[in-house]
Amino acid sequence: MNRVSLLLLLSFVSLVRAAEPAPTLPGNVIDLPTALRLAGASNLDVQIAREKLAEARAANDSARAKFFPWIAPSIVVRRHENNIQAVNGPILDADKNSLAAGLALNAQIDLGDVYYQNLVAHQLLRASEAALAGRQHEMVYRAATAYFDLARARAAVGAAEEASRISHKHSEQIDASAEAGLTFRGDAARVRAARERSDLTLSRLRVEQRVAAARLAELLHLDPAIDLTPAENELAPLTMITADAELGQLISHALASRPELDEGAARVAAARATQRSATVAPLIPTLGAQASIGGLGGGPGSTSPGHDFDTSNDYAIGVSWRVGPGGLFDRNRQRETAARQRQVELDLEKTRDAIRRQVVEQHARLRSLVEQLGLARKTLEAADQTATLSRQRRETGVSAALEDIQAEDELARARRDYLATVADYNQAQYALQFVTGN
Repeated sequence: MNRVSLLLLLSFVSLVRAAEPAPTLPGNVIDLPTALRLAGASNLDVQIAREKLAEARAANDSARAKFFPWIAPSIVVRRHENNIQAVNGPILDADKNSLAAGLALNAQIDLGDVYYQNLVAHQLLRASEAALAGRQHEMVYRAATAYFDLARARAAVGAAEEASRISHKHSEQIDASAEAGLTFRGDAARVRAARERSDLTLSRLRVEQRVAAARLAELLHLDPAIDLTPAENELAPLTMITADAELGQLISHALASRPELDEGAARVAAARATQRSATVAPLIPTLGAQASIGGLGGGPGSTSPGHDFDTSNDYAIGVSWRVGPGGLFDRNRQRETAARQRQVELDLEKTRDAIRRQVVEQHARLRSLVEQLGLARKTLEAADQTATLSRQRRETGVSAALEDIQAEDELARARRDYLATVADYNQAQYALQFVTGN
């Protein structure tokens, strides 16, 4: 097992043991396990998903609380002056005061609606849990992709630095030879042009490395000013899923494991509960109950409001049905919830189709990259052999400097192509892991 494969295994262990302290790396150096751990914990999208889960839990608790009554403590002082109507009809001129104090225990429960609201809240909580798992899964994949982009850029800079060093060495030698009159000055100018092209390529690759470091830092919620450097100096191919894995099994595994499907299934269940609430809940009566326990006092004219203060209790209970909008025979609400349920079901089927397509795409990409990796390796070996022979010819004075520089440039390009292919291959491994739900 190569070093990168070992790092990959350690990364999954670090995710399982998220509570353990992160390994300490010097300065701005970051390795793959650390990147994956930070992506699953520090990424802002993951933190937003956690807060949405907390919101869903609070909403679920609030839905359950609707089954319980509420208490209303009260103190009321009343004063009336002049006309008032007696209970048997006559109008009287009366001044009076009263004081009422006590507790009122109230309950009005739309039994059907509250029951189905609890079902919906429970399913939405389940959907939020799946959404958090899916977001963490996605961020780990994106972190791996960004890390390999940075590793590819760093390795390409290393290859370009070596090519630039060789170009400068040849340029110095041929400039000295041209000054001595031993070399055609046109050849010296061509070598200097090759040196400048090499420096230009190196400058561009360094910018690409810096951009890749900033993008990884943003993904991991680190300061983009930190110039992250990968711990690995060389990229090596890693294998988690073989390219000859059976496509049907990969698709079946993805449809059984992707958290997006769990989230979609929960939202479908919530939509079905909402639709049932529109048709069944109005048949269940609303329960209303009230108990007022306290005291009442007062009297006519200037009598103190607390005069003859004594206990005064009232009790009431009843059931009712709502007919019309929001209740019985509300066809519009039933049609609305039925259409919303169908939309959510179609969204879930659309997600299944997308997952099938993603697995097929990534499987085909991985198989192609296996072939590309072999070709890139052969190209690199041939370019390395050419450069070695050219150096030997140069040392014996057989070849010209331009031939040697051309061979070194070809070797640098072959190295960059190989490193890019290795990075693409490693990213394809993680991509196939991601789309299959691993």
